[in-house]
Amino acid sequence: MKVHILKGLIVLGCCATGFLKVTAQLSPQDAVAQMKRGINLGNTLEPPYENAWNNPPAEEIYFDLYKEAGFDVVRIPVKWDTHTGENSPYKVDETWMDRVEEVVDWGLSRDLFVVMNAHHEEWIKEDYENPAKRDRFDSIWSQISTRFSNKPEKLIFEIINEPYGLTRIQNDELHERVLSIIRKTNPVRNVIIQGHNWGGSEELIQMRIPEDNHLIGSFHSYDPWPFGLEGTGSFGSDYQLQVLDQKFAGVKAWSGEHSIPIFLGEFGCNRSAEYNSRMKHYRAYVDLSLSYGFTFCAWDDGGSFRILLRSLRAWDEVKDILIHSGPDAPTITMLSVVQDTLISIQWHTGAYIHDSTSVERRSMTGTFTPIAVLPADSSIYLDHTALQGQYNYYRIISHLPNGEMWQSHPLRVYLAEYQPKIRAYFLGEPIHVPGIVEAEDFDKGGEGLTYHDMDPQNIAGAYRPDEGVDIYERNGTGYHVGNALPGEWCEYSLQVEQEGIYTLDVQAASMEGGGQLAIQIGENPPDTITLPATYSWLETGITSLTLSLSSGEQIMRITVVDLPLFNLDKIVFTLNTMEIPASSERIQDLCVMQDPSGDLLVMHARSSTFRRVALISMSGSIVASFAKPDAVVRIPSTMFFPGIYLVRAECGSLIHHKKIMIH
Repeated sequence: MKVHILKGLIVLGCCATGFLKVTAQLSPQDAVAQMKRGINLGNTLEPPYENAWNNPPAEEIYFDLYKEAGFDVVRIPVKWDTHTGENSPYKVDETWMDRVEEVVDWGLSRDLFVVMNAHHEEWIKEDYENPAKRDRFDSIWSQISTRFSNKPEKLIFEIINEPYGLTRIQNDELHERVLSIIRKTNPVRNVIIQGHNWGGSEELIQMRIPEDNHLIGSFHSYDPWPFGLEGTGSFGSDYQLQVLDQKFAGVKAWSGEHSIPIFLGEFGCNRSAEYNSRMKHYRAYVDLSLSYGFTFCAWDDGGSFRILLRSLRAWDEVKDILIHSGPDAPTITMLSVVQDTLISIQWHTGAYIHDSTSVERRSMTGTFTPIAVLPADSSIYLDHTALQGQYNYYRIISHLPNGEMWQSHPLRVYLAEYQPKIRAYFLGEPIHVPGIVEAEDFDKGGEGLTYHDMDPQNIAGAYRPDEGVDIYERNGTGYHVGNALPGEWCEYSLQVEQEGIYTLDVQAASMEGGGQLAIQIGENPPDTITLPATYSWLETGITSLTLSLSSGEQIMRITVVDLPLFNLDKIVFTLNTMEIPASSERIQDLCVMQDPSGDLLVMHARSSTFRRVALISMSGSIVASFAKPDAVVRIPSTMFFPGIYLVRAECGSLIHHKKIMIH
């Protein structure tokens, strides 16, 4: 398309409204570049009569609020039908024309762009082939064009809103005919065109483009359906964002091919939608519009799509998304309760260089206030002062060197009233040892106290469905714990009936083998074992280890150390036959070390004499024994192999034990 743009600026005079009429006109491209962020004055001048629907008559202060907020353009939908005569010459009521002009001038006098249209004109859409109806619509636009011909270039005409009912051919013909009427009195004014049906992106792309150099293409979008218009479902998945991006990319390609800039005349999300999804929806449309160079105009009807609370002269927080966000603004990537009363906020910042980052929070009824000011490169904050029993709302602010700021879209997370976690026996009493510990019978108490699982859901849903550990049914033969990742753990209260050396037979199933888990009981250090492959998720193998346990109640923790995945069924505890007498003094008084030659040295911190010292293997066999030895007992390295042993030392009436690793 050949584009002709007038560059000169010649002042001709001053019109009655106080605006200068000039011969120059912004090109469509320049206009769209300047009017980036916009809002609709919806459900106001397009009902049958002003004040007929949910909003009071328009007030001048609205335009002060629009300007102060930072909007560049206001779209004013106008219904002409109920204010126009039914017979030729189809005169528009002078009072109505004056009223529309008054509202339009409120915007223009504040240096805002204003888009004025013909809205809810169902009569022409439903009976377009009637010549009298076409003549009436043409007369309306002839009167509008004449009345507003002296207005500044920031007034833009939009021929018709969402021409649902017209075929593509009828809509093309209507636009071409009305545009020729407008050009008689407004030869270079920018005019918005829109495709048939509901004026979507596909319809714009299919439109026959009039021969004109001052056109702006428009489309409306509340996608995805039904989320945008009705608020059902959710929004924010990668797939949904990809589909929306493809829509914008298609319009951008059409725009580039025809050198026609784009005006997104309506978009929005019903206020009944889930909060986080609604905020993400507005943010997605803002980011895409600015990324592709479109002007956007959010729909505000004062009701289900309300942005300005007109009676209170106050804004919904969607306004801050429309004004202070964009593709280079920060984005909250994770918001979650991580422990009891601790909320984690994670984000990434945009490409702009900024001085600092602040985290803001509000309650369900309050306003956003800063709770932390952080270095510019920060990307995570842990809030330990969050409000319990309600939603906490967060947003991230990037402060730029020039004093401006970029804001993330806000998100919220619910923090329940803190209930202290208390450990309790799952079976009503500690598990008795010797005996069997079923993996699924870990203590009650919850995440962080008696177990840790990275996913809060029991994915399999068996046995203990309300807790985070993944428990699976074993085809009617019991249960096992599965799908456990490194770092996850469970704890069990044990009642060790008798002190001694125990063999633990760990029964687990693994398709590949090589997975590792660590077992720690009481004050003993953890022992790590590697599980063999059983080539089945149900058939178990046995991996054994030997531990020395004191009598009494103590906690056993089982921790997953490494993959591959395995299913843990149970651990069988068996007491070995070797007797170990009880003693209240052991590890702290007995000193055992290996000298450079590899010999083992045994000493006592309080006594200079031993009655007997013995080195015992973990199977219970006595490797070496010394009666009435010297104060320092040397056990030659030739008497043992590397491994885990138990040193038993008798001093007077006391018996001491110490578990050691010999290299």
